[in-house]
Amino acid sequence: MCSFPYTGTLFFRAPSFSDLGNSRIYANLEMELMKSFGSHQVPVDSVSLSNSTKNSEDYLAISLEVFPYGPDHFNRTGVSMIGFVLSNQTFKPPKEFGPFFFIGDVYEYFADVSTGTQKSSSMGIIIGAAIGGSVLVLLLLLAGVYAFHQKKRAERATKQNNPFASWDSNTNSGGVPQLKGARSFSFQEIKKYTNNFSEANEIGTGGYGKVYRGTLPTGQLVAIKRAQHGSMQGGVEFKTEIELLSRVHHKNVVSLLGFCFEQGEQMLVYEYVPNGSLKESLSGKSRIRLDWMRRLRIALGAARGLSYLHELANPPIIHRDIKSNNILLDERLNAKVGDFGLSKLMVDAEKDHVTTQVKGTMGYLDPEYYYDPAVD
Repeated sequence: MCSFPYTGTLFFRAPSFSDLGNSRIYANLEMELMKSFGSHQVPVDSVSLSNSTKNSEDYLAISLEVFPYGPDHFNRTGVSMIGFVLSNQTFKPPKEFGPFFFIGDVYEYFADVSTGTQKSSSMGIIIGAAIGGSVLVLLLLLAGVYAFHQKKRAERATKQNNPFASWDSNTNSGGVPQLKGARSFSFQEIKKYTNNFSEANEIGTGGYGKVYRGTLPTGQLVAIKRAQHGSMQGGVEFKTEIELLSRVHHKNVVSLLGFCFEQGEQMLVYEYVPNGSLKESLSGKSRIRLDWMRRLRIALGAARGLSYLHELANPPIIHRDIKSNNILLDERLNAKVGDFGLSKLMVDAEKDHVTTQVKGTMGYLDPEYYYDPAVD
């Protein structure tokens, strides 16, 4: 029965013998080849060596034929196993042959099968291409849908990480605010934190609007100032205010944690100061007794906060409405200056003051400020 041997050429770089016609040497080589194929369970029936010659590089070249065991041809696994044994130095030839390398030929059986089935496979190729094209279109469609959802998810993540990604930068609100240490809250988040702005969480009211106590997911308490519609600022003014407040970081000044500017709402989220205002303590409403030593400490704390605003804040800030109602007391009765709704930025230009109108609660007014409305 005709079989299809696997063929190739063995090249020995430095054989120690010169008699190329010595059949005993080649018989030993054939025996070692069969042992190696057998130890690796390669289905080989026999091997044949022929045409031993020296090439131009003085290498000994020997043609090799490897015949299959059982079927009349090797499958692709069998061919791979032969190549593994011969091409990866797995096979150790007799020592007189020295080091070698192997170059295999194209396997004749695979070439014949490919030629014989070329025409019959044309229709299969066409059908396969059509199916493959359909699958490709479907995959592209799915990839497009996936990319769209990923983009939306990325936009949501960007909005959370960058509070101003969706800021309305039109002529009414200006460009994106530049904040330090504050973040944006959605209206739904604020609504959840305050239990839908329940009366139980209402802790104050004023000309700006109402103040609510809220609880963040971390358990931190916050104070949320919600502007009433009559006191809302324009987009530029609101942006300026949150930029100003976000720059303020001092132990005697109430810190801004974030803001909400959507669905027609303007809200500021501050740290929660539990013991209310100095006015409530002085009037006895809070039932906190303030001896003179505590009052002195509170006055010094408020002075430090104002000094920070005037001299160290960047840019400096003039409060313009300092009063006992705007000095808050924390859990240790430390003073914190609050309510910057009427604050004024001092310019950094060549002028040494800013001109402004009288603001805040009417009461004592510095005479020089009354006659010359300039902040020095």
